[in-house]
Amino acid sequence: MSDVPSAPETAVPDGEREAAVCPHCGRPFVTERQRALHVGERHDATPAERRAYEDAREDESDELFRLHLKVVFAVGLLYAASVVAGVVAFSLPG
Repeated sequence: MSDVPSAPETAVPDGEREAAVCPHCGRPFVTERQRALHVGERHDATPAERRAYEDAREDESDELFRLHLKVVFAVGLLYAASVVAGVVAFSLPG
């Protein structure tokens, strides 16, 4: 049994055009960033491809950081709302 995962089946629907194609294996991608990440992780990248890969990783890291900030804010807001609701509920007479 091989530990190397097989390449996923990919196909572009009729009438659509892929935004980027891997120059090494021909796999289509929706965005240039996805292609840069694929090439940097799966193939022996040229210096230009390596720079594109590093830029794509940095952009992805920034997006993930912003997502974490939004999640922390949402959880904090939910906690504050539940505390306020509890204070109101326990302060009602009866």
